[in-house]
Amino acid sequence: MVSLLAACATPPDTARFKADFATGVAAYEAGDYATARALWQPLADNYDLAALRNLGHLYRLGQGVTRNPEKAQRYYKKAADLGHAPSQTNLAQMYLTGDGIPQNSEKGIQWLEKAAAQGYPPAQKLLVIRSQRFEFHRR
Repeated sequence: MVSLLAACATPPDTARFKADFATGVAAYEAGDYATARALWQPLADNYDLAALRNLGHLYRLGQGVTRNPEKAQRYYKKAADLGHAPSQTNLAQMYLTGDGIPQNSEKGIQWLEKAAAQGYPPAQKLLVIRSQRFEFHRR
């Protein structure tokens, strides 16, 4: 019976999700992080990749929530695993800097390369900067 009800469930209202996301961005930009989180959480629960990333930001920076780098990492990773280049870049930065999680340059570079391979300019730029630093230190 439960599976029958699930099969008949109404699909998410895409227009409402887009409006909620935009309202969340406006709240975030106004410094109302609690409202932004409240609007983005249901979207993230439905695997909206940008909402997952934004929740990662809130937890990484402690905006409207207690700072929790591990939770931030989990949100970024959910979206990164699904191919979201901005989340891959954020996850890479956490690994490369050890931002509240154990530093792991190898994992950081792997995520950065995945994002750069998709043509994501910030990831491409970070890879160039890192390779220039590496070349400088090798001399």
